[in-house]
Amino acid sequence: MEALLAKALSGEGFFAFPGVLLVRGPDAFSFLQGQCTRDLRRLQGPAGALFLNHKGQIEEAATLFPHPEGFLLAPWGSLEGLEKRLRRYIVFDQVELVALPLFRLLYADGREVLAEGAEGALPMELYPLYTLLKGLPLLSDIQGELPQSVGLLHLVDYGKGCYVGQEIMARTEGKEVPYRLVGLRALEGGEAPAELFLEGKRVGEAKRLLETPFGLLGLAVVRKEVPLGAVVEGKGGRYLLEGLPFKEAA
Repeated sequence: MEALLAKALSGEGFFAFPGVLLVRGPDAFSFLQGQCTRDLRRLQGPAGALFLNHKGQIEEAATLFPHPEGFLLAPWGSLEGLEKRLRRYIVFDQVELVALPLFRLLYADGREVLAEGAEGALPMELYPLYTLLKGLPLLSDIQGELPQSVGLLHLVDYGKGCYVGQEIMARTEGKEVPYRLVGLRALEGGEAPAELFLEGKRVGEAKRLLETPFGLLGLAVVRKEVPLGAVVEGKGGRYLLEGLPFKEAA
């Protein structure tokens, strides 16, 4: 498994995720344009997109693909979760959501394509470890957070018009947000998710921890005034804050 991990970290191979959602119908464009953070008028190829709530917090995320009948959404989490999020906002829209038996192929060099099969894919149990070492959050790491707090502001197209959460994003445009995504290195013990403290003050939350070839490492969302190199405490452990990606895996 370590050989496969090294291969992925070097930019070789791909991971395969089953299930894609087709959004089609007369109102497919206007509906989806009012739901996600990307401007569909500028969509020319695969593009990551976020789906926020009215507080500007991330609920779901997916990769968008243009399609002759509308748009294809390859979820970063579960197909069921993404479909449930979208259906909440369908009222009088003439939109149909159709689950298709396709795979999202995510290459270690950053490319994304859709395919009918997953032959040759890297083992899925490797994916959480791969993303952790690369400093890439999973959907479970970013749900409930502002895009700016987890380094995903590049998935927000400003000036596209109204969408769910747009008002909050407009208010915070160009402004500092108090949190950022950082790496955790366990010095003793460790548990996640768990609140993190510095000198008795809550400064963030450990999102996940995994055993890696480089020790027990994790991701956390921590207040920006807490510098890298600081040691924070959480439930059952102490952690050193590090930059991302982790140096050993870069």
